[in-house]
Amino acid sequence: MKAALDFIKELTENNNRDWFNDHKSRYQEALEIFRDFAGDLLAGISAFDPSVGNLEPKETIFRIYKDVRFSKDKLPYKTHFGCWMAKGGRKSTDAGYYFHLEPGKSFMAAGVWMPPKEKLKLVRQEILFNPEAFLELISTSAMKKQYERGGKEDMLKKGPLGFPKDFIHMEELKYKHYIWSQSYGDAAIQRSGFATSVAADYKGLFPLVSYLNHAMSFTGNQ
Repeated sequence: MKAALDFIKELTENNNRDWFNDHKSRYQEALEIFRDFAGDLLAGISAFDPSVGNLEPKETIFRIYKDVRFSKDKLPYKTHFGCWMAKGGRKSTDAGYYFHLEPGKSFMAAGVWMPPKEKLKLVRQEILFNPEAFLELISTSAMKKQYERGGKEDMLKKGPLGFPKDFIHMEELKYKHYIWSQSYGDAAIQRSGFATSVAADYKGLFPLVSYLNHAMSFTGNQ
């Protein structure tokens, strides 16, 4: 992974098309390294979550090229590699597993980030109707010790519309994302067997991913 980290670091310092084109072969090498890593993650995750078992690594990896048409930041390239491993691949809106490779800022995450409005409502309804099951999942000592909860900076100031204002666990309904993560240093990323250890970290969040996908799959009483 060192070559991939080194490439991203230099790209960060030279984020322009001329430099990128001159180092296209290094980009291809770094991408291939990350693709192999994503394949190892998929193999590890599919052992406990078969929903990702049919995915190819290329179906999970996000493009490094940025869409700058409507952005104030006109730098043409992302300065990280990322992959989203969920049923349907990187465009999936299901709960799943993310990996972010960036020097000094690498992390794994699992859950759901920015779900469509209707799916977010279903998660909130599931928590409303059966809060104990959700609280039991997120309150274990392992969850508190090993993972960091994301999305706190985007929480609603008030409860979502259409939900009872006196719900005792209203704070849980204010989240727009239901995601947990763990960070890794550059040294850890370069160790042998790193993908296996990340897959084990994902396994710890599998019950949460299952809960979220179950909630978001509800289609009403038949």
